[in-house]
Amino acid sequence: MKLAGVVRRIDELGRIVVPKEIRKTLRIKSGENLEIFVSDNNIILRKYSQIDKLNDIAQAISQTLNLSLKANILIANNDKYIIASGSQKRDYIDKEISSEILKIIENRKSIILKDQTLKLIEDKEEKANYIISPIIVQGDIIGTIVVFSQDNLTEETLNTIKIISNILAKYIEQ
Repeated sequence: MKLAGVVRRIDELGRIVVPKEIRKTLRIKSGENLEIFVSDNNIILRKYSQIDKLNDIAQAISQTLNLSLKANILIANNDKYIIASGSQKRDYIDKEISSEILKIIENRKSIILKDQTLKLIEDKEEKANYIISPIIVQGDIIGTIVVFSQDNLTEETLNTIKIISNILAKYIEQ
């Protein structure tokens, strides 16, 4: 466990303030939820990710898409790629999403990009064809699906990925 070297007082309502530097480092935005755990004498705060509930089904979807599309499939929460299938899965799994991808999903639209160079993670550019589809639950973006391949990706594939994003969102809402 890393020590931050910060001491905060608990107010009369039992609240503490998470320092700005820590929120920035962990990409915690105002209004986001944190999970609270107790371990021995420690209180542990962790960013809550609704998409973590989908691990098993999302892994199956990712592998199935990879087999049928012959493309790399990444599924991410709002911070990092949590599921990956394809030849480059080791390059991306558990790595932070780039600011470039975060800007794309902020538009809340599924897109297809042909023959583009993008940074999926901050330190690696990839020239490929892309489909990027946000996963939106009750108006909040909770993750994204990224498909990338050297082969052509079609509008039909884009529509399929949109449907899968919607299915994952509905699964979380239940």
